[in-house]
Amino acid sequence: HTAALYAQEKAAPHLAAAVALGADRAHLLRRHVLPGVLPPVVRHALLRIPAIALALASLGFLGLGTQAPAPEWGRMLSENMPYAERAPWAVLAPAVALALLGALAVLTSAAVRGRTPAGLK
Repeated sequence: HTAALYAQEKAAPHLAAAVALGADRAHLLRRHVLPGVLPPVVRHALLRIPAIALALASLGFLGLGTQAPAPEWGRMLSENMPYAERAPWAVLAPAVALALLGALAVLTSAAVRGRTPAGLK
């Protein structure tokens, strides 16, 4: 993904114009290439976090995750299932944490998407 975005930015006409005007490599990287590459890569990484966390939690729920001394949301869910009637917060806490992680990742990626580079305001 990053390589394709870099190739797209490198072929952009505004980059050729900046080179023709005498811009050095640091200027090209800082002002032209990175603003076009970093926001989509950060958005993509942020949107993958909930899926990865859910996959790890499901492995932990099945007993295939990390072992007992390490805290893990999936293992906490599976160990606390017998107590769900008497202590529902023991099951709800890891489930709510997973949901909040997903919502936070989506909101953060939306904030990254809505951000404009400083020179384009």
